[in-house]
Amino acid sequence: MNAQYLRTIPTIREFFKIDETKELQEGVRLLLEAMTEITIPSGQDVVTIGAESDDGMYIILDGVTQVLDKDERLINTLGLGDFIGELGLINNDRRGATVRAQGDVRCANISKSLFEEIALQNRKIYGTFMNMLYTKTTKLVTEQQRIKSELEVATRIQAGCLENDFTEFNKLEHVKLTAAMRPAKEVGGDFYDVFMIDDTHLCYLIADVSGKGVPAALFMSMAKIHIRNYATLGLPLTEVASRANNNLCYKNEEGMFVTAFICVLDVVSGDVSFVNAGHNLPFIQKGDGSFVMIQAKANLVFGMMEDIPYKEQHVQLDPGDCMYLYTDGVTEALNPAQQLLGDAYLADMLNRHKDEASDVEGFVQAMYDEVDHFADGEMQADDITMVYISRK
Repeated sequence: MNAQYLRTIPTIREFFKIDETKELQEGVRLLLEAMTEITIPSGQDVVTIGAESDDGMYIILDGVTQVLDKDERLINTLGLGDFIGELGLINNDRRGATVRAQGDVRCANISKSLFEEIALQNRKIYGTFMNMLYTKTTKLVTEQQRIKSELEVATRIQAGCLENDFTEFNKLEHVKLTAAMRPAKEVGGDFYDVFMIDDTHLCYLIADVSGKGVPAALFMSMAKIHIRNYATLGLPLTEVASRANNNLCYKNEEGMFVTAFICVLDVVSGDVSFVNAGHNLPFIQKGDGSFVMIQAKANLVFGMMEDIPYKEQHVQLDPGDCMYLYTDGVTEALNPAQQLLGDAYLADMLNRHKDEASDVEGFVQAMYDEVDHFADGEMQADDITMVYISRK
């Protein structure tokens, strides 16, 4: 190929450390000139997972490809200037992923045998290539370190946003509560909140933002702030929900949404008013009886459509009763057979420990242990969050 053309591609200049004001180094020029231009038709694999790497390395000159794992799940996209299969030139490993053309893709290619042939004739080519790999690997490691550092900071910020000291709330008569969140990634989209509206009204809520990672965490922070700000004004729950929803809809170009279950307990009467914005239904234990899922209607999730009416509903939580709230990370936990935990198994979990219901910390830990036992080593795919209040 024309080495002067290839040197105009930014990633090639970067990886081969090409100085635009100088002539190409001999090793770089010979390597680039040895490449052949080929076109991969739309839908065809550039490389296929498990295949031999004899076809060598590709550099995308035009078009877009998808990188797929063994289960055909999308893990990345590659475009102009991206390298594919460069390690195939120097080792005998099989391809670790599939790269598939989305539309026709034009590439520069050099086979493993041709690379070895010209490298034997001119050792500068081999040295040039190894320098390129070193540069690329170093850049990747540095970027990964930066991302890891930022995620660690985001994790600490998120943890600081979630209440973890329930001492003051537990001073209320016939109230013991706790909450916990275990993210599937460094930062998650689940959240909970607990706060007093006035001396006799305790608000507790649980919610789940669509998606995971930093975007979900940012949207989570917005949702939590809106709900708390309006609830502490003492507004009716329907108004709290409506205002929070409208604020989350505003300029929500990413189409993110939040499911939420917001409760306000009157600690004198035991009345719990609540709004269900498309969230999983909690379980209640009356006295020493069994845990039973409450019956409630669901309204639309927050963030999807403005000016949606929300319905305030009620349940009684008297001294001696308990209420367990959770996110779908519990019921959608998978075991090695790819079976969902589900509502029925959750009910069994709760009732296996119903005699321990007065110990809020121990009870929630038992629920996490039950989920882990069911998962039996399967990777956690979603955030797992629980809020539990006991009036025993």
